Parts: sequence; C-alpha cells; structure tokens
Amino acid sequence: MIPIANVLLQLMLSGQAVPAVPGGCSELAGENIGKPGCFLSTLLTISEPPATMYWHIAEFPDEVPARSAARGHEWATVVPAHGRWWLYVLSSSREEKLHGHVRGLVSPFQLIAGQPVIARFMESTFPPGMRTRVHSHSGPEAFFVIEGEQCVSTSSGDFTIQRLNSRIVDGGAHLQAASKGRKSLVLIIAPPNQPWMKLEADDTLASGCQ
Repeated sequence: MIPIANVLLQLMLSGQAVPAVPGGCSELAGENIGKPGCFLSTLLTISEPPATMYWHIAEFPDEVPARSAARGHEWATVVPAHGRWWLYVLSSSREEKLHGHVRGLVSPFQLIAGQPVIARFMESTFPPGMRTRVHSHSGPEAFFVIEGEQCVSTSSGDFTIQRLNSRIVDGGAHLQAASKGRKSLVLIIAPPNQPWMKLEADDTLASGCQ
C-alpha cells in the first residue's frame, strides 16, 4: 500500500491540490469588485478574424470618453477593471489611432484566418503567493500587468512579466503565480466550439513559478 503522505505529495506536485483561483475567470468582474481572483469583464465575438491580431490598450479616467474613443473601431470594447476604465481594441494592424492614455500593445496573436473566435477579456488580482493550477486553453492567452509582477511557467521555460509589460502564451500546459502579488488584464482568444480552458497534469511545471 502506498503511504497516504506520498499520495498527497504527488497530488501537490501535479497541481491537483492547488485550490482553484476565486472566480474561475468566469464570474462577472462587476459583481466581484476588489476581490482577489480572476473575473470575466466581457466577451467579444469575431466572426472572421485575420491571421494575426493585435491588442491595443488605452486607459481613461471615466466611462464616457472611453466609449467615445471606441467609435470607429471594428473590434472594440470598454470595460472597468482595477478601479479604472479601459478601451480594448483588437486590430489586424500594429498601428491604431487611440485616444486616452495608451498603455500598451500586446502582439501578435496568431489565429486561423476566417475561423470564428471569442475574445474573453478578464481582470485578475493575485495576492502574494497565489498561483493557478496547471491548465491550458484552446487559443492564445495574453497578460498585461498593471501592478506587481507575474511569473508564468510553461513547458518551454519560466518567465516573469514586469509592470506595464505583456506576454502571450500561444498554447500548452502552463501556470501563473505571483510571489509578490500582481494585478493584470487578461485576454484569451479561443474558438467558440471548444472548451476555453481545461486542467492539465504536468508534474514538470510544479517546480517552476512559486
């Protein structure tokens, strides 16, 4: 018989004993203001995306100018997140005329041209020490860190995203952690006919980000 301590150790190493992140990136952000976890800001359906997309991010002091600035953009949405208002514009071009305080350009997202996708915009707050379970997505996931720093562990290595910087994980098993805490904006672009997230068992990632 295998000692129960060894079984628990294996569960911890595989990530199964790590608690789920509050909100699961599915509960609405507007109903969970100020809470730690990952919450859904909004969804944007794109029926015929280009093969390469860029995520433009601008910050506004309030909602009205943000919505005014969204006019004229084919794929744009305005959301409140982390006590601020944000204009998100998805575009096939690196160059996009934006008003407000332009915070960042996250690119490139590599997609299948013409295949419908859903852009899942989220906000995430991790207190020091919080990390996700090992998981994967059916499309690329991007992070833009606005406070603190974020570590991401993937099968190809670990990397840290500093404040006001971004990174895209194109696919495969990974986990995120924040030893010092962080707040970030998150985007997953995934096909509508596939699960956008699933848990993975990858022991090699357990020793990465802590």
